[in-house]
Amino acid sequence: MKKPGPATGTALALAATVGALCLTPLSPAYASPGVPAGSPVADPQSDQLVRPLKYQLSLDAQRQQTNYFCVPASSSMSLASFGIMVNQATLAKKMKTAPPYGTEGVDAVPVINTYINFLGYKVTMPTDADGNPAVLMKRVAKDIGELHRAPVLTVWMDQLPWNKGKVKGHRIGHAILAYGYDKSARTITVYDPWKPTGGTHVISASALADVLQPAGNMYYVSKL
Repeated sequence: MKKPGPATGTALALAATVGALCLTPLSPAYASPGVPAGSPVADPQSDQLVRPLKYQLSLDAQRQQTNYFCVPASSSMSLASFGIMVNQATLAKKMKTAPPYGTEGVDAVPVINTYINFLGYKVTMPTDADGNPAVLMKRVAKDIGELHRAPVLTVWMDQLPWNKGKVKGHRIGHAILAYGYDKSARTITVYDPWKPTGGTHVISASALADVLQPAGNMYYVSKL
């Protein structure tokens, strides 16, 4: 069996370590921004959009349906922020998701783009945010505060603060969702679809930047 690469954007979940995961039923999500601290406004001195210091999208959370569905689950929630409802099983099939290592980022990103390109958006996989909280916050704030879209983040599962000492293995690829941020507090709100330790977590941008996969940090949303 091949070993997961450093930037696959996959989830390796060891069934022998933790129990099987379940899927929260999918229902319409992200219909509108949830808890903004002021909407983006135009700078009177320019035509540039000023992103709010604090913003959070509404979230209808999903748990990943299988041990290796972290990318389809996170992508399903991300697509919902575009008003596109696709269940994770459908995405898993299109993304060639398979046990035990899950989904390659190079397979996931083109699938997401087939759903959002016609809306005038695209996702790419930048590699400059790992270890760089300023870049990470800038990218998250643009996606969430300006575009009102929730980006997928690719991380090392075992290095997330809520997983330390609870998940066996080293550099286990995983995908989570970012759906809020607070620039003043320097924090990012994420949703981890992994059932045993996941859910909503607020994490500092510096701590999150330190656990990003270096060869592809996130599925960054931008306009075409």
